[in-house]
Amino acid sequence: PADDVTLYVRIAGDPKATDVLIAIHGGPGNSSDYMLSLEQLASGEFAVVNYDQRGTGQSTEPSKGYAMRNYIADLEAVRQAVGVESVHLLGHSWGGLVALRYAVAHPQRVRSIILMGSGVLTPEAAQAGQANKAQRITALQQQGIIPEPLTSLTDILPAYFSDPNFDMPGELENMPYNPTVEQMTWAALGNYDFTAGVDRLDHPVLVVWGEDDPFGMVYVEATKRALSAATVEIVVLEKCGHYWHECPDEFFSHVRAFLELHPAP
Repeated sequence: PADDVTLYVRIAGDPKATDVLIAIHGGPGNSSDYMLSLEQLASGEFAVVNYDQRGTGQSTEPSKGYAMRNYIADLEAVRQAVGVESVHLLGHSWGGLVALRYAVAHPQRVRSIILMGSGVLTPEAAQAGQANKAQRITALQQQGIIPEPLTSLTDILPAYFSDPNFDMPGELENMPYNPTVEQMTWAALGNYDFTAGVDRLDHPVLVVWGEDDPFGMVYVEATKRALSAATVEIVVLEKCGHYWHECPDEFFSHVRAFLELHPAP
């Protein structure tokens, strides 16, 4: 239970482990299904937690809405349910925003932060990234790789990869998506600016970015500027786009090395 919703939570590894990573999926509107490959990080001493955000996947629809404070409260409910004092956070895409805002609200509950293809904290930077993505979609439509008109989220996925002909695994090709959640979330966020307090975060942060992510390096630069007090390691993966599924070996190698530097006390 989390306020006005019931969240679906899945734990890999030892559920009693004191070293825990909570994964925060992208969207808004997707479910955690495409994040399950992160469970390979789990072990007898390390747990990986995935959960479906409010209104997505197997979690219930809320009565109070989709404001950022709701997403933060949900993540805190997941941490409390897991029963550890502090956790590692891994936020992908939109999930990166949730991770950073949670860390501002509950800094003592966060051990380290991993951002993969993370969204940005201001609408100006977001608009620049969206313009980059739109240009790539148009180019791939002209090549006949992406259909026109667009009819589903799956149609545009080739734009998210370094190789638009990448043979997508099933968890991406069949990714659940609730467009209503996306629409209502962005409506609730409005003309957001989430930079407040991020400059006070002093956690270790790993920023992982695909060299060919459609949103462009503007996202990385904006995130690095916002995290002015944190110890930030930036890794740019060659021949990789928005999803680590295209470059799993390099991605998991860097994530494992980072986590080993920041174990539970």
